[in-house]
Amino acid sequence: METLTMAKAINEGLRAAMAADDRVLLMGEDIGTLGGVFRVTDGLKAQFGENRVLDTPLAESGIVGTAIGLAMRGFRPVCEIQFDGFIYPGFDQITSQLAKLTFRHEGAQTFPVVIRVPYGGHIGAVEHHQESPEAYFAHTAGLRVISPATSHDAYWMIQQAIASDDPVL
Repeated sequence: METLTMAKAINEGLRAAMAADDRVLLMGEDIGTLGGVFRVTDGLKAQFGENRVLDTPLAESGIVGTAIGLAMRGFRPVCEIQFDGFIYPGFDQITSQLAKLTFRHEGAQTFPVVIRVPYGGHIGAVEHHQESPEAYFAHTAGLRVISPATSHDAYWMIQQAIASDDPVL
């Protein structure tokens, strides 16, 4: 049995989900060439190409808005927001649009968007990197909020989140 770090387990879970479904794509700041925060997406651009692992501008609301549009077109986007403290510019998109759109369409349209947000990490930058505002989202109807406790959980939960037709944070 191989022991994986949390980051490597998420990487392997993303790899498995992308291999299983061509509609899965990743998008976020520095996730392609640099491999994302904590190198969670390391190697995925090389394996799946730049059309499925997209580096985005530094614009969280744009990342979430683009993901909503991609979901409407049948894709299963997985967004990375670099740290939880940076999620606030996308807060309105997530809580007022993404979480509500399935209900607004009376279930006829699903929005299988995953927003992956690392927090903590103890990198010594408390002003934006140590926040943990998931309670805001946990109290939003229409969103699923998950947080793995172990690497084993992370590997399976990221795949289950991607397979879900509901938006998952």
